[in-house]
Amino acid sequence: MILDYGFASDVASRSFRLTANGAPVKVAETPPMSAAERAQLCAHYRTLPSYCHIYDEAGMHLHVAHVGAAGDVELTVETEHEIRAFNVLPHRRGGARRCTGRRLTFTSGIDAPRYFIVRVDALPPLMIVIDDPVLDACPADPSSVVDATSFLTSTCATSDRLPQGPESARIPRAAVDVPPKSSAHVTSSIDHTADLQRALAAVDGTGRTLVVPPGVYTISQLHLRGARDFRLHLAAGCLIKVRPSAPGANEHRHGLWLENCERVSITGLGCIDHQAYEHFAVAGNDYQHGLVDYYTANDLAPWITQSPLFITGSRHIAITGVTLRNGRNFNLNCRNCDDVQIRHVKILTPPACTPEYADGINTGSCQRVLIEDCLVAANDDAFASGHYFSSYDRRPASHHVVRRLLGWNLRGSGVRLGFYAAHDQGDFVFDQCDFVGQAHTSVLVHALQRRPDGSPARYGTIRFENCCFDAAHLHTLLSIEGATIERLEFCRVAFDDAPASLAVDLAGAPDHPIAALLFADVTVNGRLVRSPADLPGRIAHVARVEFR
Repeated sequence: MILDYGFASDVASRSFRLTANGAPVKVAETPPMSAAERAQLCAHYRTLPSYCHIYDEAGMHLHVAHVGAAGDVELTVETEHEIRAFNVLPHRRGGARRCTGRRLTFTSGIDAPRYFIVRVDALPPLMIVIDDPVLDACPADPSSVVDATSFLTSTCATSDRLPQGPESARIPRAAVDVPPKSSAHVTSSIDHTADLQRALAAVDGTGRTLVVPPGVYTISQLHLRGARDFRLHLAAGCLIKVRPSAPGANEHRHGLWLENCERVSITGLGCIDHQAYEHFAVAGNDYQHGLVDYYTANDLAPWITQSPLFITGSRHIAITGVTLRNGRNFNLNCRNCDDVQIRHVKILTPPACTPEYADGINTGSCQRVLIEDCLVAANDDAFASGHYFSSYDRRPASHHVVRRLLGWNLRGSGVRLGFYAAHDQGDFVFDQCDFVGQAHTSVLVHALQRRPDGSPARYGTIRFENCCFDAAHLHTLLSIEGATIERLEFCRVAFDDAPASLAVDLAGAPDHPIAALLFADVTVNGRLVRSPADLPGRIAHVARVEFR
C-alpha cells in the first residue's frame, strides 16, 4: 500500500511527476515559485551580505513528495523534457538508477532513512521522503486519546489530506478551514490558537494523547509553559500554519513553543508550516527587525530567533515523525534542555523562505541529545550547536549523538559547533550522516570563549564515523578555528567531488592545542588520505596527529 502524505492545498510541481510502486504521488513546490520568481529573489539576495548569497538559483525552493510505505519502493521520476543529466543523493542509499527519455527510476531499499535528493538537469531539487506508516500510529486504547476537533469553536470545511485508502478512516477528520487551491499564499481568517491551547491544557498531566486530525489549522503561536506527561500527535494530513505578520508588522512568533516542560512527546506525520516565505518575501517583513546582534536578546526580539518548533528549559522531550517547513529562523531550536530525542523529523526550509539564517537543527546549552534518521533541507547550517545567546544560555552542553542525518543546505556548513559559546561543549558523535550542497565548509568548529581564569572552554571528543560530504561547492574542506578539543576523529569519512585546490584549515588554540587528531580511512575524491601531505592547507597546534 502506497500512501500519499501530500496536502491538497499545496501547489503541484510544474517540473516533476512521481510514481511509487506505480501509484501516482503528489509533488508539491515548497514554496511555490516560477523560474522568474526564483531568479528575482536570488538577485535580491545578492544585494544582501555575502552570507545570504545562493550559488544555485534553481535551489531557491524545493519540490517535495512525501510517501507512506513499508519495504522497498520503486520510484519513477518523470519530467517534461528528456533527461540529459541527473544525480540521486545520497549515492550510497537506494538501488541502481535507470534513466530512459523523460523517466528516471530507482528503488528506495529498506534501510532507514529513505530520503532522496534528486537533481535533474537545471531543475530545482526534488526531495523524496518515504516514511513507514507506523510513525503515524495512534494509541490503540481509545480512552487514552483526545480528539482536538472537539475543542474547535470555528469550523468551515473538510480535511486538506489527499484521498487515501480505507485505512485512513481510523483517524477522525477535522472540519476546519482549508485555503482555496487557486491561491498559493492564502492564510485562513479563522484562528485556531485559543481552541488548540484549550485542547492542550485538557491533556496536560494526564498521560493521554491529543490527536490533531487531518486539516488546516491557522495559529498565531502555541505556547506550552510547564506542561507535563502527555503526547501531542499531529496526524498525517494535519497542517498547522503559523500566521504571517501583516506587511511591516514584524511580529515575532514561534510555531509551537515548549517552555519548562517535562515528559512530553510530539509524534505523527503532520506538519508545522511557519510561513516564512509569506512573512518575508510576500508581506515584506524585515528579518533584522529587533535584532541588536545574533546573541543578545532584547524586548523587540526576546528570543532572537523565530522557530517552527522552539524548546526551552525542558526535560525528557521526544519528537518523532513530524515535518517542519518554511521556517523563519532556526527550524528546530532547542535550548537549555536535557534528555531530548529527535527522530524521523523532516525540515524543509529552502533559501527562498528566509533571507538570512535558518539552520536546520540547532541546540544550545543542551545535555544528552539524540538525533536519528532526520532530513534537514535548510538554508543555513544543517546541524549547529553552541550558538549561545548571552541573555539566557548559561551552562555547558554535553553528549550529542547524531545518526543517519541527511543534510542539504546551499549556505553555511554541514556541521557548525561553538558559535559564541563560553562553556564546555562535551562530546559530539556524527554517525552515518550525509551532507549535500554546502557552500562554506563541511565541519566548522569555533574556538570557545575564555573563562575568567583565561583558560578556554573545551570540547570533549568530536567524532565523525562513516559520513559522506558532497564537497563540490565548499569554500574550505574543513575548518577548525583555534578550538580546544580533547579528541577530533574522522573515521571512514568521504569527501566527494572536491576541487583540487580545496584545502583544510585545521588549528587548535596555540596555548591549548587539540590533544589528539585522527584520520582513519578518510578519502578525498576516492583517494585515501595517508599523511598531512594529502590534505592541502594547514594543520597546526595539534599535540598528536595519526593517520590510518
